[in-house]
Amino acid sequence: MVLAEVHHRQEAALAILVKALTVALEDTQKEPMFIFIGTDRHVLDCFGPLTGSMLSSLEPELIVYGTLDRPLHAQNLVSGLKNAREANGDRIVVAVDASAGREDEIGLIRIKKGGIVPGKALARNLPTVGQIAITGIVDTKHAQQLTRAQRRPGLALVYNMAGLLSGVISEWHRIQYPVTERRI
Repeated sequence: MVLAEVHHRQEAALAILVKALTVALEDTQKEPMFIFIGTDRHVLDCFGPLTGSMLSSLEPELIVYGTLDRPLHAQNLVSGLKNAREANGDRIVVAVDASAGREDEIGLIRIKKGGIVPGKALARNLPTVGQIAITGIVDTKHAQQLTRAQRRPGLALVYNMAGLLSGVISEWHRIQYPVTERRI
């Protein structure tokens, strides 16, 4: 169930996404764990780890897995998820990943209930991650067939989307867990 779908440049994007994240996480008893999926080796696939790195700087006490320094990608995702679960127990997982869509969807950020199936576009056999999914549409489904000159999205798009999403999660966290209530 999609809770929000907003273009990263839309004026009210931050407020819309904070509200949707609040609704998505309203029944949680513990602070959630955030899993950012992707690699630092491909510009468009770095949406997850770039957002994770930005968020870690804004909110160092949040439970974040998947940053530019320690990305979670196809080769280490299963072991990374196992380690995260062992360290943090049964917390709800918010999974964040880049996604492909139609040309007119590039730049959208979606928040929905349900998990993410990473690597689906590349026919990878990876487990579903999370109970809440946040995807950033950074390219088209047929981009693999295009030459580099034909592709338009790049680092600026991913950087701006990651900046917005890290701000959304930070704002949500500050509202839900004021400084006096945060764990030490």
